[in-house]
This record gives sequence, C-alpha cells and structure tokens, in this order.
Amino acid sequence: MARGRNKLAAKALDKAIAEAKETGKRIELSDGGGLVLRCPPSGVPKWTFAYRSRAKGGMRRVTLGVYGTKAPALSLKLARDARDREEARNGQGEDPKAAQERQLVEHRKGVVTFGELCDQYLAYIKAIDPRTGSPRKSSWKNDEGYLKRPKAKFGKRSVGSITRGEIREFLEEIAESSPSSANRTQSVIRTMWGYANDREILTENFLHGMKKVGGKEVEKDRVLTLDELKSFFAILNDEKAGITDGTRLALKVVLLTAQRPGEVAGMMRSELHGLEGDKPHWIIPAVRTKNKKAEHTVPLSPTAVKLIEAALKIGKPEDGEDKDDRPVFASRFESIGVLSRHSMSQAVRRLLEDKELAAFTPHDLRRTAATIVQAARLPVDYVKALLNHNDKGVTGVYARWHMFEEKREAILALEAQVSRIV
Repeated sequence: MARGRNKLAAKALDKAIAEAKETGKRIELSDGGGLVLRCPPSGVPKWTFAYRSRAKGGMRRVTLGVYGTKAPALSLKLARDARDREEARNGQGEDPKAAQERQLVEHRKGVVTFGELCDQYLAYIKAIDPRTGSPRKSSWKNDEGYLKRPKAKFGKRSVGSITRGEIREFLEEIAESSPSSANRTQSVIRTMWGYANDREILTENFLHGMKKVGGKEVEKDRVLTLDELKSFFAILNDEKAGITDGTRLALKVVLLTAQRPGEVAGMMRSELHGLEGDKPHWIIPAVRTKNKKAEHTVPLSPTAVKLIEAALKIGKPEDGEDKDDRPVFASRFESIGVLSRHSMSQAVRRLLEDKELAAFTPHDLRRTAATIVQAARLPVDYVKALLNHNDKGVTGVYARWHMFEEKREAILALEAQVSRIV
C-alpha cells in the first residue's frame, strides 16, 4: 500500500454524509492518492479523483461515480479500484477527464436521433433572446424549411451513425435539381452539427471544411418576359394545378409589390393599413426586413388589395379569435400558422415540372417586377426605395413615409403592366 493512501474507514463515510445534511455545509473526505468523497448538504455524495494531467498539464478532477453499496454506485473498495484505473490511465499519457467526456459523447451519439437533434436545434434558435427580445436567429424559418428533407431521410437514425459520405450523397441528390438549395441545406446542417458539437452530442463537425456540394453560385439574373408571365399565371390559375389558394395569391402579391417572398409569406393583418382608403399600404416591421434596422412601407395597388382581401377571406377567423393579428397567407398546416417561403418555392418547382417554361424561383418574380418598373422609365431611386434599398441614413420612423409617393408611382406603373395577367 502506497504511503498516504487508503486512509478512510467505511464508518467515517456515513458519519460525514449525515453531518453534511445536519450542518448544511459540504464536507470532503480524502482517502489519499487524489480520491475524495464530496458530501453535499442535499443530493448524492460523489467520488472524485484529482490528478495532475500528464497529457494536458495542470490539476484536473474527474467524477468516478456516486457513493453507495449497491451497483452502479461505488463502495469505498470499488472507488479505490476506479481511482487506481484512472491513475494508471493518466500515467500512460491519456487524460482521464478527456476520456470520460469522449465516452459520454459516444453514448449520446447512439441515443440522440437526427430528428431529435433537429428539434433541439430549432427550439434553440427560435427561443427569444432576452437581450434583444427577438428569436436567437431571425431567419429560423429558413433553417426549419431546409431541414425538412434531411429530417425525412435521416430522422430516425442516431446522429453518430450518419457519415460524411451519406450527407454528401444526399446533398448531391438535391443539387441535381437545385444547386442553391443544396448549398443552403449544407450550410444549415453544418451549423446544426456545430450546435451538437458545442453540447457534446457529437465529437466533431465533419461538415466543416466540406466544399459546397452545389458548387459556386453565380449571381442570379432571371427576369421573366411578359409572355412568360402570361404562361406562368395561366398554369397558376388552373384549378387542377395542385396548389393552395393561399400560395397562389401570395405568389401574385410578390409580383405586384416587388417584395421578398419571405416578407410576403409572413404578412400579418396588423401590418396592413387603409385598405379601404385611397392610399392603402403595408408596413413591414423592422424585424421582418432584410436589414432589420428600419420598417419598410409598401404602397398597395388596387389589384394587390383585392388579392390580399381574397386571402383574408380564405383564412377568416372564428368568433372569439384575434381578427387584427393573424396571417394573411395562412399555412395549410394548423401547427405552423404562417405560410413559409419554402412552400412557395416548392409550389413553383412543382408547377413548372414537364412545362416548356424555363425554371425560376419566387424571388425572380420580385426581380421581374423591378425590371418592369425600370422599363416604365421611372427614376432608379424610385425602384431602390420600393425594393427597400434605401439610403443607410434613413432609419426608424422616418423610413415609414420615406419616398412614399415615389414608391406609389412605381407600384401603379407595375400594376398597369401586369394586372391583366394576374
């Protein structure tokens, strides 16, 4: 027996545990050789091993287990055996605490499924940050949308069983039809993997450093001609198109307002003003704009107002529900509420299958609208204001009415060209 070791007697342990509870103070008993029993006033006494790490340097401490006479608890004899094993591990150059953390991660990898990890990650980024009063990630809906396909494929698999190669192969399948979607999905999964790594659910983020599976993206410049718009809206208006009325109306409003699909999809009744007046408009809160710095006022044309009113009739609230603050374009999934931008993209993709019309996205409708306004020979500043590409100095309440009449002129010029098509 080494000097200064195995100093405790079994009777002393129970006495110390009782004393800790009686006095309300934590008591520590040393058995020598780094083995210590920590007895808290409340809770369970635990065995710990303190050592000077040969691998990492400095003093470290690792928990060996709880004290007790029945497995898996450790008696005094079993705690000494555990101390000797960890001491030997340290002597061989392997850090005991690091080894324990790896074992814990391996255990979690086999327990947490991909679907559960998605739910944990989304709950985290949706949660309100007390410092800002907003969700931790303002674009959490985008992440939720891009995780739907991988969740459907890997949902029941434990995260530790999924390989880098499987993820790459899955992303390559997406890239065949949409390279940009593959890149966005890859980015979201990589971020989620980093979240899991920080919480010791995974030991490494093997997606870090992986090149974009969808390749380098070129700047998009797809603009639809008036003939293409006619063709698309003929497809869109077909009752057999297999698309919800809410999504159909939302796509039309994207074109008639020149706003971002995500902003249109998230439109709330409380954001609409003066629909029955001569200057109806839509105020997008700063938190829902791209720059998050100032709200954005969008004048509404008569045709846009008709489309919005039609959407509100579809989602007419029941008696007792809030009639002022509800989604204009409601999702067909009651648990979600607001139409997602991803649903709009999916709808356009399905509508264009087996059609001669070249592929485009909902955002291309916004770009097309801006091009139509420019073709009407209106000043570029009018277009920039409508697209919310305003001067950086225009902030806060001043942005609400900034260039309102100019934006209205642009909106009416846009309506004059496309109202008959829509």
